[in-house]
Amino acid sequence: MVPRRARGARCGRRRRRWSDHRSAPEPRPRAVRRLPIADLRELRRARGPRERGGARGRARCPRRGAGLKVSIAGLGLIGGSLALALKTRHRVSGFDIDASTREAALAAGVDIVGALEALLPADAVIVATPMAAIVPTLASLAQRSGAAVLLDVASVRAPVEAFAKSAPNGCRIVGLHPMAGRSGSGFAAASAKMLELRPFLVVPTVRSDTASMALAGALARDAGGEVTVCSAAQHDRIVAVLSALPLAFASALALAGAETVDGNLAALSGPGFGDSTRLALTSPDLGSAMLLANARNVRGALERARMILDEVDRAIAAGDFAALSAILERAAQARRRLS
Repeated sequence: MVPRRARGARCGRRRRRWSDHRSAPEPRPRAVRRLPIADLRELRRARGPRERGGARGRARCPRRGAGLKVSIAGLGLIGGSLALALKTRHRVSGFDIDASTREAALAAGVDIVGALEALLPADAVIVATPMAAIVPTLASLAQRSGAAVLLDVASVRAPVEAFAKSAPNGCRIVGLHPMAGRSGSGFAAASAKMLELRPFLVVPTVRSDTASMALAGALARDAGGEVTVCSAAQHDRIVAVLSALPLAFASALALAGAETVDGNLAALSGPGFGDSTRLALTSPDLGSAMLLANARNVRGALERARMILDEVDRAIAAGDFAALSAILERAAQARRRLS
């Protein structure tokens, strides 16, 4: 994926960490089909005739979703962008362990509280901390969440799915993962526009219900996103290919290029190399956490990519122009679907 949040930093004189809580047990994802989903307009197969006639473009929130009290834990790239996007429609408050981040968010018009527990009560709390701190933060909030729906932006769902199974009764937890980002990090890089028309993967847990899923979908649409619902297992397979694999390839290409030209990339490389290696700028801590947390799926994605590279290698070794052209045409057809 892309860089997201600022690292844990000093708050006054005492260094605090998001991760000063228990870690979750190993996951076992659950199929999504057991849970009924309602009111998610971007699920095209589930839409009724009246929903199909609307104008295309920025998604709109149902009227009933206006004016919610939405709290956000973690105001880095993703959390900060969500705060900026949602504050025009909802009463948004935020908290971050980094004092300078809190000050920057306050200057941008986000209401700031002084402690994690002060984010409650709320209609929804979005946990957008660094990945290692998401489950501990959910665990802390779940003890006193009340009627609030706990949402999280984790780019790997299995640990959250595992935690949800042991969460307190009555606690509602839904994954809300925006497939968006940029090479910058922290609140300084946050932007509401970054989320516009981006896919938001809404992932139910064993602690989700129809109302909490509908709320997650409404907030995603209010942030400018387009909603797709998938299970934790489906989500982690998808992001292994669409986020982790590009990171691994960008890193490998950057290293291979630098070694080939003795590090003199700026003088010799063109825009194609720069575009292909942008994700190598991902924070090493964030990238390592994402690759390791989803290790089985990432290794499967790497194996599939190796098979395709081996196919290319065999065609080159054989001088088989037709085979190479066929591979490249398949790739071009796949890429055109992004347009």
